[in-house]
Amino acid sequence: MARLIRYWFCCLCLLPVAGQADSVEQVAEPGLQMLADLPVANQIPLLDNRFRIDDGIESITMVLFRRPGTASIVLVRPDGSKVFYNTAKQHNMRWHDAATYDLIEITNPMPGPWQAVGRVLPESKILVLTDVELDVDPLPKPLMVGENFKLTARLKDGEQIVNAREFKEILTLQVFFVSTNNKDYDNYGRGMVEAATFRDDGRGYDASARDGVFTGEINLNFGAGEWIPRFSVKTPLYTREVEQETLVIARAAIGLDFVMAAAEQSHHIVNFKPDTSLVDETSLLFQGQVNYPDGDIEMFSLTEPGQPLQFAMQNRGHGSYIFNLNVFGKMLDGREFVLNLPEERFLVTLQAQEAPELAVLPEALAEPEIAAELIEADMAFPWFWVILINLLILISGAVATWFVLTGKSLSSIMFWRKQKAEPSDSVAAPAKTEDKKAQKNTEPDDILDLSLPDD
Repeated sequence: MARLIRYWFCCLCLLPVAGQADSVEQVAEPGLQMLADLPVANQIPLLDNRFRIDDGIESITMVLFRRPGTASIVLVRPDGSKVFYNTAKQHNMRWHDAATYDLIEITNPMPGPWQAVGRVLPESKILVLTDVELDVDPLPKPLMVGENFKLTARLKDGEQIVNAREFKEILTLQVFFVSTNNKDYDNYGRGMVEAATFRDDGRGYDASARDGVFTGEINLNFGAGEWIPRFSVKTPLYTREVEQETLVIARAAIGLDFVMAAAEQSHHIVNFKPDTSLVDETSLLFQGQVNYPDGDIEMFSLTEPGQPLQFAMQNRGHGSYIFNLNVFGKMLDGREFVLNLPEERFLVTLQAQEAPELAVLPEALAEPEIAAELIEADMAFPWFWVILINLLILISGAVATWFVLTGKSLSSIMFWRKQKAEPSDSVAAPAKTEDKKAQKNTEPDDILDLSLPDD
């Protein structure tokens, strides 16, 4: 019982149903042989979905696998109380409900017999793990920007690798690089960069699936500077993290120098300039690809020892040339490296091309004396009078347009002519009154007197 006090969590790993042929064959798989090889103290038998937790265990984690499509498992504690998925927090538990399993972490579990109610597969066992830790291989040094290398990490329980098949399917390994914010380096203020995420699934660089070993590729394409490597394995309930010592990622040890062609028939030259303080110049091999402006793609390689470190790129006219390069070689300490340089774009402008020569020159330009006379004749052209006449035409057109739009005559703009003075209203008024009086005086003369005398 003393050994169980050190155990901080455990996992329920399912053995197959005895009545199914496919499941029986899985028992002999290497991924599950660890269950039979473990000491008896590291196993808790599950009989009729019942198991016993001894006194003194501070924390326990169980992975209860159930049949697909069934509801979450219900735990019955030794005192008879039931714990459901939605009441786990009230009982000091953390519960992750997935489609085919329940991941449960219990702090200070009640000692005594427990029961799991649900469609749990029969003949299962509880595997008790001791010190679970993440073991990561040290990173190579020195490192360069653009370098690719393989990383291996293992999730271990003491000296043994945790390789329970079902448990592997919920684990991922993430690789981060954290900037030290040192002002003396280029990565000042960069924060944290995620360099890779991979699983133990037998794909890519990983040799075997579910063998407890995580293997993947890291590409240092995030800049030079001082970094802290950090590795993390996450599950729905807990995280294991490892930090390695601070390292410096140097700039790429291969520089590129682009020399533009001076003539249309010449080639553009790309010179490779290695940093001999980091790499062995005699061990370098180059393989690359060029995307030309016209859409063509050319693959090339430089593998001959002692050849010039340059590549003659075809001249396809003006435009953007996209250049990708991979470098293989050795560091000065003998370590092999693979370097993927960042993509480079070379812009070729029209000024880099020679002007086309005329096959036959005009006869007038063939003789220098005739060409000089043509130039003098062009300079003697009466440009002043041409400009003046054009201005007069524009002004005349503008004035004519104004007369048409306003409806005025030419006399309206002759301001020097005096207009006749019209009689004032004060003089004309008496005349009008006299006419009215005269009209009134004449009116009685036209009326006949038809009245009879009194006699």
